[in-house]
Amino acid sequence: MRGKQCEEYTVKKTVAASILIFAACLQPAAAESCEEKFARLEIDGNGEGAPVRITITQEGPDGKVTKNYHYSDANGDGMSEMIDPADMPWSLFIGNDMYMSNDKGKSWSHMNSWDKEKSNADRKAAMHQDMAAATGITCGTEALDGTEYDTVEGSYISSMLQGGKIWSKFWVSQDDGMIFRKDAISYSAGGEYKSSQIIEPWSDFVLPKP
Repeated sequence: MRGKQCEEYTVKKTVAASILIFAACLQPAAAESCEEKFARLEIDGNGEGAPVRITITQEGPDGKVTKNYHYSDANGDGMSEMIDPADMPWSLFIGNDMYMSNDKGKSWSHMNSWDKEKSNADRKAAMHQDMAAATGITCGTEALDGTEYDTVEGSYISSMLQGGKIWSKFWVSQDDGMIFRKDAISYSAGGEYKSSQIIEPWSDFVLPKP
C-alpha cells in the first residue's frame, strides 16, 4: 500500500484499540465471575457516557513506536491526534463517516463511510464467540503510581485477526469500575504488536466540524 491508502490503513489501525474501549456498556452482574468480567471489559470497554482522552502507545514488529491521543465524546464519536510521529495524519469519526486531516485539524477531507451500527454489532458478535474460548484468565489487584486497581487479564484467538492470538490486561478503578489502563499484545502472521492505553476523563473535549 502507498500514499493515501497507506495513510488510511495506518490511521484505522492506530484507533482500532480505542474503538474497542468505547462500545456500548453493559453493567456487570453482582456475582460476575472472572471470566465474565474479562469478556465484558474486552467487548464493551468503558462504554459511553462521558468524554475521555486515551493516550495510546503502540510498537510494531520493527520496534518503531507511535503515540497518539484519541478523544471520544459521550456519543461514540471521536478524533485521533498524532503525537509521534507528528507528521502523520489525524482522523475524525462522526456518525457513519471518517475524515482525515493532514494539517493538524485545520481542514478535513472525507475518506469513507460505513454502517457504524452494523459494524459494531458484527464486531460484538465475533468477540462473543472469541471470548467463549478465552484462556489464562486471572483476576487480582495491583498498584499503579500509588493507587490500587483491580486487574483482569487473559488471552484469546481473534477471529478478526484471522486466527491471531491476543493477550489483554486491564487495570480497573476500585471506586467506579472504570478502566484506567489497558495493555495488549497481538500475535499474528504479521508479527507481534504491543499497545498500551491510558484512559482519563476529558470534559472539555468538543469534536471539530469538518
